[in-house]
Amino acid sequence: MKLVLNVDSAVDPRRLVDDIERALRAKHLVLPRRALTIGNVWFAPMASYVEGMGIGVKLVGIYPSASPPVKALAALIDPNTGEVLALADATKLTGWRTAAASALALRLMGVRPKVIGVVGAGVQAQYHIRVFREVFAPESIMLYSRSRAKEVAGMLGVKYAGLDEVLSADVVIAATNSAEPVVKGAKLGRGSAVISVGAPRPVRELDEDVKRRAGCALVDSPEAVEETDDVAGVEAVPLEDLLAGRRSCAFKEIALYKSVGYAPFDTAAVYHLYTRAEGVEVELS
Repeated sequence: MKLVLNVDSAVDPRRLVDDIERALRAKHLVLPRRALTIGNVWFAPMASYVEGMGIGVKLVGIYPSASPPVKALAALIDPNTGEVLALADATKLTGWRTAAASALALRLMGVRPKVIGVVGAGVQAQYHIRVFREVFAPESIMLYSRSRAKEVAGMLGVKYAGLDEVLSADVVIAATNSAEPVVKGAKLGRGSAVISVGAPRPVRELDEDVKRRAGCALVDSPEAVEETDDVAGVEAVPLEDLLAGRRSCAFKEIALYKSVGYAPFDTAAVYHLYTRAEGVEVELS
């Protein structure tokens, strides 16, 4: 078994986007997600089989009082022998794979952003900046958050800006844990794209105007419509259906993608690490 100790150094953002697309195009089976709610803590196992990659299992929890609040562990298992091929800290890996899936969604929307605005300054926001900078090479990236914005903007070399300026970008990425909408549809420019990766309910990042102006939403998983109010009332098209040509998404004034997490992304991500990472070999008896 390969124990991957340095996730960040092993990931190639462009190749990870391709691996996630490959996983969605391949034959895959997904274990229905069942979550435990322990007070204000959300915990769930996420597992899937992807042909050509293996069985991926992630144990993930959202712990509001922790920093970072999302923590996870991932494993890749040989589907024929049951051998554990790789084990990795999936806290950072979740950031990478969520951002890579967002980049895939944006690519499928046909958007090439010049200016990217990010709402939030946590792990997901930071990894979206890293991936989108590498994949799309935008002219500028702006960051707004109610806390840590200046610190994170300085750390990542992006512009700190007010919320209205961020919402005027070509692409707006919302990566928050807000229970009240932070992206206002009235502030968005016609032809812009919105990517929302905040956690499932009770997080609510998008107001009704965003949904009205989009008319349709790409979603990462078929379960998204059941887990978030951010796409309630609009047509929701899973990325895998779009890739297979089974459905299309007819956007109106803006494009919209909503992510709540999908197990094949995790299988693709831990497979990506397994094929690329220098890890510590550990024998399980």
